[in-house]
Amino acid sequence: MIRIITNILAVAALATAVEAAPSQAQEAMTKDKLVGTWRMISFKAMTGNQITYPLGERPSGLIAYTPSRIWVMTIDSDRKPPASATLTDTEAVSLMRSHTAYTGKYDVDPAQTPDGIKIVIHADFASNQAIAGTDRAFFVRVDGNKLTIKSPATLAPSTGLISSVQVECVKAD
Repeated sequence: MIRIITNILAVAALATAVEAAPSQAQEAMTKDKLVGTWRMISFKAMTGNQITYPLGERPSGLIAYTPSRIWVMTIDSDRKPPASATLTDTEAVSLMRSHTAYTGKYDVDPAQTPDGIKIVIHADFASNQAIAGTDRAFFVRVDGNKLTIKSPATLAPSTGLISSVQVECVKAD
């Protein structure tokens, strides 16, 4: 009887240890998980119940994090190339509207949320001068080789509407 009780207690202890061990998806999100280069696979904006794809349904680009700085370069991969290296005004407007590029230092609030940790990017250079000198807040989460970035609802410079964005990336390096 003592042997049965001992075996039951051992199994119960093992089950408790397995349940207590966090899976990779449940691990706390930390700043060091961001460091590296990420390839964008999805970029969508939500305005109310409407979902749009500001960079098309097949966006491409890279987001790179160092321990203190972020670089973002994203484009609509379906955009029409210009006829030559000398752009017409129409081509220049089209190319400007079909990409996003900026860089800046960032701070991390390590408090855990369902969407990950909050980062605030202090943009110092941007392809859209309206972004340079501003702070941009996002929630980021890394699950394995996948990075998800979500913004709180804010004024979108490209549309003038209050929107939130969600970006999905995979590890590129």
